[in-house]
Amino acid sequence: MRHVLVSVVSAVTLLAWAPVASAQIWSAAGVSGIVDEADLGIHLFNSTGSVSIKPSVSSATLDIRYPVQTLPDLLVPQQGDCPELRVNLRDTGAGARVVVRLMALSIFPDADGAPRPLTTLGTIDSNTRAATGDPTQYRSFRACIDALPPGSEFLTDYAFFAYYVDAQLTKTTQTANPGLMSVQICPSQDACDP
Repeated sequence: MRHVLVSVVSAVTLLAWAPVASAQIWSAAGVSGIVDEADLGIHLFNSTGSVSIKPSVSSATLDIRYPVQTLPDLLVPQQGDCPELRVNLRDTGAGARVVVRLMALSIFPDADGAPRPLTTLGTIDSNTRAATGDPTQYRSFRACIDALPPGSEFLTDYAFFAYYVDAQLTKTTQTANPGLMSVQICPSQDACDP
């Protein structure tokens, strides 16, 4: 009888924690990214937690990657809700741009042994939304994660894919000042709302 009671209590405890585990959120500060080797001389990790291009650089593209290793497998979105890619970024207008993408990399080659192409699961592009307010301030952007990796039934499936966030900060004029404060992946639209 004691073993049955322990088993029932264990099962109830596991089920009680299941919704909490499925609502796991992945987040990263701008300063925690891995700067592309070719861009080591142009990046600036700021004391605010953000990353930007050094003010002395007049024109460049900074490539940064954020490994996504702790996100649970995400299901295909249901109508009216979707997992989201969210960022806080700064786009100071003409001459500045920030593009952030969630990427899936197949762990296994195709049937011929060739590497499979990267898959973009969601994209945020600061040039797709008109700037409002103070251009020197960070603003929130969000996009649905809605593309399936090839051959997968899930948006994220760590048995077959590795994931990372790829960010590009582009500056084409001396006065432009693009920046990236944070990146977040939410299992649903309201999971990350305050």
